[in-house]
Parts: sequence; C-alpha cells; structure tokens
Amino acid sequence: MKTTRTKLLAERYKRSFYRFSLEAFKVLHNGQPMDENWHIRYLCDKLQNEAERIVSRQQRTKHLLINVPPRTLKSELVNVFFSAYLWILDDSIQFISSSYSSTLSVALSVQARRLILSDWFKELFPNVELARDEKQKTKYSTPNNGLRYATSTGGSITGMGGDVIVIDDPQNPQHARSDKERENANTFFNETLRSRLNDPRVGMFIIIMQRLHENDLTGMLLGLEPNEWDHICLPAELSKNVIPSDLMGFYVNGLLFPQRLSKRVLDGFKIGLGTYGYSGQYMQLPSPSDGGILKREWFKVEQAIKDVNFNEVNRSELTWNYYLDTAYTSKQVNDPSAMIAVTFYNNFLYVRRVESVRKEFPALCKHIIQFVDDNGYTNSSRVKVEPKASGKSIVQQLKQTTKLNILEDKPPTQDKESRVNGISPFVESGRVILLDGSWVGGFLDQCSAFPNGTHDDEVDCLVMAIENETTRKKSIRAFV
Repeated sequence: MKTTRTKLLAERYKRSFYRFSLEAFKVLHNGQPMDENWHIRYLCDKLQNEAERIVSRQQRTKHLLINVPPRTLKSELVNVFFSAYLWILDDSIQFISSSYSSTLSVALSVQARRLILSDWFKELFPNVELARDEKQKTKYSTPNNGLRYATSTGGSITGMGGDVIVIDDPQNPQHARSDKERENANTFFNETLRSRLNDPRVGMFIIIMQRLHENDLTGMLLGLEPNEWDHICLPAELSKNVIPSDLMGFYVNGLLFPQRLSKRVLDGFKIGLGTYGYSGQYMQLPSPSDGGILKREWFKVEQAIKDVNFNEVNRSELTWNYYLDTAYTSKQVNDPSAMIAVTFYNNFLYVRRVESVRKEFPALCKHIIQFVDDNGYTNSSRVKVEPKASGKSIVQQLKQTTKLNILEDKPPTQDKESRVNGISPFVESGRVILLDGSWVGGFLDQCSAFPNGTHDDEVDCLVMAIENETTRKKSIRAFV
C-alpha cells in the first residue's frame, strides 16, 4: 500500500516527464545522477505534451523529428523512459520502436523492461504490470493490452500497430555513404511503418537521428512533407542550423551540452571522425558548411575571361567543349542529365554554363543540340558523353542526325569519390573559374555537398571536363 510520500512522488513524476527521467536514470545507472542540461528539459516537455495529447485522444498536429548528436541521452529519453512513462498515464498505449540494428533495438527494449520491473517503479506505479504470458526481450505487454515491440530497419511488424512509433537512428552512421542502406531505411519507413499507427489522426511518429546525407530519412521527409513534422535540430556547436532558432540563446559558450560534449571532446571527434563524419553526426549538416572535398571558396566567379594583360577576351575566339552525364528518364526520382560548357585558356578552366535537365531520350537529344549551340559550339569543339545509362545511345543518335563532333568519353576506372579527390588540387589552386550566371549557385551547392548530396551529376561533368582538358593540354605540350 502506498504511503502518503510515495503517492506524492508518484503524482510528481506523473506530472513531469522530466522529473521522472531524472530518477529513472538513477535507477538504471546504479544511483548515478543524470547530467542535467536545458535540451533534456526541452525535449522532455515536448514529449510530455504529446503523451498527454495521445492519452486524451486529441488529434495530432505534427509528428516529431529530432536531430541531435550522439551521447546526448536521446535514446534513453525517447526509447526507454518515454515508453515507461506512457504506461504510467495509460497502460493500454501501444509503443513500437525501431533502430538500424536489432541488437540496439533489443538492448533499449530490455532497458525499458528493467525500469518497469525495478523496485522503484513498482513501488510508485503498482498498477503498471507486465502480462505474465508475454515478457520477451523484443515484445512485452500489459494486461490492459498495452504493448512494447522492438524491431529494426527492414524487420517484420506484420499485424502490429502502435499509438507511438519511434525510429531511433534508422541508419548506421558507419554506413553513412551507403546508398543501399539509406534507401533501405527510407523504404522501411514509407512501405512498412507509415501504415502502422493505430489511429492515424491521433498516433504519432517520433524520429530521432543524426544527419548522414541530404536524402537520409530526415532529408526525405522534410523534402516531401515539411508541414507534417515538428523539426528540432540541435547541433553540438552553435550554428545557424539550430531549429527552432530561439534555442540558440541556451547554448553555453557556443556548446549544446558542455558537461558531456566539451570543446576538447568535440575537437577529438573532429580528428577521429573527419570532416564529413563530424559534420553529420555532431553538427547535423549532411555536408560541411564550407564544403567537403570541394570547398565553395575554391571556385572563382568572374564576369569575363581576361588574358595575361587583363584585357577581356572575346568568347567567340575560344574553343568551347562540352561534357555530358546523361540519364534515362524524366522522372524526378532519377538523377537528371547534366551538361557543362568549358574552355581551357591560360591554364585555367573557364566554365561557361552548367545545366541539369530531366527529359526523355528524344527531347534530351534536342536539348543537347540547343545547349551546345547556345554556348559557343564551333567546328573545333568536342562533345564528350559519359558511356553509361543513355550515353551510348545519345552518341549514336547525334552522330547519325547532326554534324556535332560527339564521342564517348573513356569509361571511368575509379569510383566517384576517388575521381573527385583526384581533381580537387586543381580546383583548390583556383584554376576553375565560373562565368557569372543564374546557374552558379546551384552548381556550387552540389559541388560542396559531394559526396553526401542528393545528386552528383554536375560534379561528374566537372570531373570529366578537368580530366579531359588538363590531360589534353599536357599531351599537346609534350608532343610539341
């Protein structure tokens, strides 16, 4: 039987998920207190509001999407304490949890079960019991039809439904650049989890993850349905990427969680993880703000081409060449076809224009003809096409129907990242000059995002151009 003090404590924790979490942490960590921080209180208050809404069966406004660094207590808050707290309010709530690894999912499920079976919890909330016939590590329930079920990306949840579905790190950060793993995580959400809310009007998804790619689960959802998600983004260091922006004022000396993620600790992660790893996992930017392999500031933007005496050169007096990376179809899910117009003059590569289009084969052939014509094609020009996708067919078609000097480029012998690393010194030396135009911003965005950007077709064209133009010029000089 509860004492007066026990009743008061139980009521206190019931009214404050934050206070509940502080004590629950001690229970699971042998009395060690939690490192308190403002972001924990903020997330707890968010979760409590949603818990009370769900229990009272009020209609949902938005799902919750949280981007935070590792070691900020995100998994314990959302995936351990919150599931137990929901049963304090209503032990009929059904909770599904998914992570990239079944081992991780099971470990979090076991932690939540340990909390519920602890003497501390049973003394305060004796009404919350586990059903005797269902106490598995991955699945346990209450006599009142409450459920906690743990699965992993790609796992089966046939016949399962949830009032709250948590996706905690849908993709392994160690496989951040794996297209297959990223697609698996996105597909699992879209084709399996989306349909599993018991009441789609009331139930909610909570996604908590690090940013690993522009088109990771966060990127996909914010791109497809931004108004459906309450987005919280808390990088380890203060930046313009903090969402909501009014949370910037809570950072202490520019740090989110100085007790755990001090400047010294973060500097160590920067060395260990490298530019991309740190940017995604700790700064919540899929690509470093200043660019990754290709930095934005390495590219020069000029209005005109000038000779060694700084006299403006007539563009029509130069030979312009074109490099194409073509795709099959016009569908938005496919990479577009990209094309670049360049000239190599005085050891600088001048880029006249870069363009990406999504067109079916006949329309793409016509567009290529128009592109080279608009950008200085002469009989001395060459049009080179990467020999993949529709490339070979493009070359055959335009050879038969036009007088363009068109040919296949040599098939690449290295992966994309190695090829970009190969041309990066040329770009870093300031030898790529972009002739100012409306296309420049989008081109720089794609270059600086590589290899974690949604598309890389224009980067492919740049690599082709540099490899061909610089190699050709060296060959000519050697022959002479």
